[in-house]
Amino acid sequence: MFEELGEFTGGLIIFFYLLTVLNYVLKFITKKFGKTLRKAPKFYKIYIEMMKFIFKNHRLFGLITILLVLTHFVIQFIDKGISVTGLIAASCMFLEAILGSFGAFTKPKKKIWLYIHRGLAIIIFIAIVIHL
Repeated sequence: MFEELGEFTGGLIIFFYLLTVLNYVLKFITKKFGKTLRKAPKFYKIYIEMMKFIFKNHRLFGLITILLVLTHFVIQFIDKGISVTGLIAASCMFLEAILGSFGAFTKPKKKIWLYIHRGLAIIIFIAIVIHL
């Protein structure tokens, strides 16, 4: 039972992590290809609605991811003990949450924290792949 629950929560972590990362991906696509996207009005309308949904819920997706990481950790710890690769991935996610919270609540003028926040998302992806 614990193994299936661990796999399920792990899958949910990946799902919500990807939803969280979509925030940056959609901003990048809009910045690079916005004019081209507007040439297909039906697609663009759907794209904008999806983009608004992702932007609006970016913090929520991040929070859900962190809560799932905690749940996954407890389940896996009970079932198998400590996983070093999992601990590294989880630590990176917590650092990411701290950086995101810092940016959300302090609104810093210097954007270095944003570049670190985005860069860490790539490191998290690599850590997840290694963990799997």
